[in-house]
Amino acid sequence: MYLIGLLEQIKNGEIVLPDIQRDFIWDEMRIEKLFDSIMRDYPIGIVLLWETYNDIQYREFIKDCRPDMRHSFYENNEQKRLKLVLDGQQRLQSLYLSVYGSNNGRFLYFDILSGRRADDFKEDKYSFRFYSPEEAEKATEMSLHMDKSKKENEVSFYCKVSSLILMSTKERQRFKKDIVKKLDLSEDDELRLDFNLSHLRDVLSTDPNLLKVTVIDENVPRDSKDRKHESDVLEAFVRINTEGTRLSRSDLIFSILKLNWKESAIRLPELVEEVNVGNSFEIDNDFVIRCLFAVSDLGTKFDVDLLRKKTNVDKIREKYDLCCNAIQSTLDFVQNQCWIANSELLGGYYNLVPLVYYLSYTKKHQVPNSQIDKVRKSVYLFGFTSPFSRYADSRLGRFIQSELKPRAKKNDETFPLGDAVYWVWYWEGIENYGAQLIQGNPKLALHLVQHLSGAKVHYEKNAPQIDHIFPRSVLRDKGYEEAEINHFANFWVLAKNKNQNKYKKHPSDYFADVSSSELKRAYIDRKLLDYRRYKTFLRKRELLILNHIAKKLGLSKKDFDVRKYYEID
Repeated sequence: MYLIGLLEQIKNGEIVLPDIQRDFIWDEMRIEKLFDSIMRDYPIGIVLLWETYNDIQYREFIKDCRPDMRHSFYENNEQKRLKLVLDGQQRLQSLYLSVYGSNNGRFLYFDILSGRRADDFKEDKYSFRFYSPEEAEKATEMSLHMDKSKKENEVSFYCKVSSLILMSTKERQRFKKDIVKKLDLSEDDELRLDFNLSHLRDVLSTDPNLLKVTVIDENVPRDSKDRKHESDVLEAFVRINTEGTRLSRSDLIFSILKLNWKESAIRLPELVEEVNVGNSFEIDNDFVIRCLFAVSDLGTKFDVDLLRKKTNVDKIREKYDLCCNAIQSTLDFVQNQCWIANSELLGGYYNLVPLVYYLSYTKKHQVPNSQIDKVRKSVYLFGFTSPFSRYADSRLGRFIQSELKPRAKKNDETFPLGDAVYWVWYWEGIENYGAQLIQGNPKLALHLVQHLSGAKVHYEKNAPQIDHIFPRSVLRDKGYEEAEINHFANFWVLAKNKNQNKYKKHPSDYFADVSSSELKRAYIDRKLLDYRRYKTFLRKRELLILNHIAKKLGLSKKDFDVRKYYEID
C-alpha cells in the first residue's frame, strides 16, 4: 500500500486510532530522520490494522498537533467500516501531520538542495526541518549569505513538504526553472534539485514496499463468523507491545482499561490535569493507576494479566470515584497540613500511595483530627527515607496489605505511625529521629526550615536552587571527607536563582548581600562563615535544623524510636 493512499484514508476518517492507543510521543528530530529514511528508500517498518464494523470507541489522527491536546472520542454507532491502528501509530501520525498539518504551529520543510554525499553515512543526507514560515525563510537567507561570504557551493533552500507534494508535474518544472535561475545553480545542484522534487512525490505515491501494511479481517464479510473478536485483537495488541519496549506497563494497563471501560479514556486524563493545577506534584497516569490498583485490592504491581479478567476491571470502575477523592484529599493534606506542593521534595509520588489508600476508607476521605499529627509525621518519615520510590511493586503492596488493609476491614481510622517507623527501620535502617534521617533528603528539610513549599514559579529565575554554603572544591582541597562536605547543614536554598557563578567564592563574600533576617531564617550564622570554623558551623546548624523540624512537626526521638513499638535488640 502506498503512503499517500494510507494518509488519504486517515484524512477521510477511514483509518483511525482505537482508544487503547497511547498518546503521540515522537519528537521533531525523530520525524525529520523518518523523512530522511524515506528519501533514501529505506523501509520504515510495519503497520498493523484491524478492519471492523464493531461499535468501538476511537479517535481520529491529529492534523495539527499541539502539546497537552485533549482527544475527542467517537462511537461507531452506525457500525461503518473502520480500520483501527494496532501497531504503527507513531509513524502514521508523524507522516500525517508532516504532509497535511503541523506540529506545534510549525510545518515540515525540505531543503530541496540537500542530498549531497557525506563522509559519515549515519548522518542525515536529506535535510528536513520543522520551521515556521518565518524560520524557513530565515534559514534559507542565512544559507545564501554564508555561501556568498565563504564562496562555497552548498546552498540550502527550504520548501514546505505539503506544498511540494501537491505540485503538479508542470508546476514542479516551472518551480525548478525559477530556482535554477534565481540561485544560479551548478549542473550538479540542478540535477540534485530535479531528483529531490520528483523523488519526494514518487516515493510517497508509487513505492508499495516502503511501509509494510497488514490488515486483520480485510474484506471479510461484515457478518462472517471468521471475523476476529475484540478480545482477540486486544490480545494481539498486548503481545505486540510486551514483546518489544514500545509501551510501559502503565501504558498497556491504561490501554486495556480504555478498551474495557470507555469512560476512563476521558476521566483519567481529566483527573490528572485537575490535580496538577497550582502545585508541582506532577501527578500522571502512572500514579493514578497505581492508586487504582491499590484501592481496588489488586496489589500495587503493574500486572497486565490482572486486567484480562473482566471482574478486575469492574473492581477498578467501582472504586474509581472513591480513589479520585482519596487522591485529591491526599494532595490537599500534603499541601495544607504538611506545607509541601512538590512530590519530588517528598522523594517521589509513590510515597503518597499509602496515604491515598488510607483516605480511601476514612469518613469523607479526610484525615480525622485525631490522626493529623500521625499522618503528617508519617508523610515526612517517608519523604526523608523514600522507602517506596525504588521498590514500588513489592514494598507498597506489603505495607498496605500488612498495616492498612486490616484496619480498613475493621473501620479503624488510626494511622499506623508505629508500623511505618518499623518498616522504615527494616527497609532503610533508620532507628530514630536524628541527623541520619534528615541526611536522606536535605532538600525537604531546608524547604521546611525556610518555609518553602516547592510550588511552581511563574518566572524561571525565581526557581529555588539548593547549593553548598561552603564550596565543595575548596573543602576537598582542605582535606574534608565527602560526608562532611555534603552534610545537610552545608546546604541552603533561596527562592531566587542566586547560585549562578558562585564557583569558589568565599561564603562571607557570597552572602554579603543577603539580609541578616534571611540568614537567620535559614540558620546561617554570618560569624561562622569561616573555613577555620567549618566543623563548628556544621555542628551548630545541624542542631538548629533538627530542633526546628522537631518543633514544626511536633515530634521527638521517642516518636521515631523503633524500640518504642517493637522489641528489637
